[in-house]
Amino acid sequence: SSPGAGPHSAPGFASDGWQGPGAAMGRKRNVESGTKGNDPTCPAGHALKRRVADGVFECDSCSAEITEGLCLYGCEPCDYSLCGGCYVKLATGTLEVAQQSQDPAAAAGTQQANTIDPDVADLCDHYAIEDRIMLLLNEAMKERQSTFASDMQGLWEALTTARSPAGLLMAKIRHMKEGTFVGKVEPPPEVARVVKQYRLDEDAKTKLTDFILKRPRTAKEDLQEIEKRLENCGKPSAVVMTMIVAIQKGGPLPEVRAAAPHRDYGDLRRPG
Repeated sequence: SSPGAGPHSAPGFASDGWQGPGAAMGRKRNVESGTKGNDPTCPAGHALKRRVADGVFECDSCSAEITEGLCLYGCEPCDYSLCGGCYVKLATGTLEVAQQSQDPAAAAGTQQANTIDPDVADLCDHYAIEDRIMLLLNEAMKERQSTFASDMQGLWEALTTARSPAGLLMAKIRHMKEGTFVGKVEPPPEVARVVKQYRLDEDAKTKLTDFILKRPRTAKEDLQEIEKRLENCGKPSAVVMTMIVAIQKGGPLPEVRAAAPHRDYGDLRRPG
């Protein structure tokens, strides 16, 4: 709810409904989350909708303050709002009504723990990522503020072509915890040269950059082995993908294709 405001005057609500980023997409619930076809509602039974607050709100469950720019879930007619953490608990059936803490430090801790970044929520809404994975991503991104923008851009690009966005996102979260995740970055000079020389497509460029940056000890040798196989191939982007997989597995590498023998123009016999 919004302190000091009526149900139709709360900041962040439009008279014709919620129009926040991603609101039109809605959330497709995953079967494993137990919430498919059972979107969280306010006590009156209205579906809660997400938006970015443009005023100060208070979570009607844990009483945490939801400041401007943060993500909230609410019902305009009932002036009912939940922070991201309480929304996920409601969606998964684990929400318990908490009494308001009298300890300012504890209240601040609750607010920080329940805050879901709007960019994280947008990504998960777009790819229908279940709530428990959204929470894991949100927690991981809290520790990556210095690279937040490039990390999110990298996630958007990676999930675009993913067969299983949720599965790939879980792998990316694991890489973040292991310290091996690389977001959207410009390729190093040598990689940029290879990309330009062999006209690699965007997917091959991104994966080659990510691969080389994750292997600083062997980056020079890895790139040399890859480039050897690009010199005389007809599908360089596909070869890059094949080489990345082969090097990572540590198995035998594809053979280097020899160049076609050169024939001097003067040696060509004229028909006749």
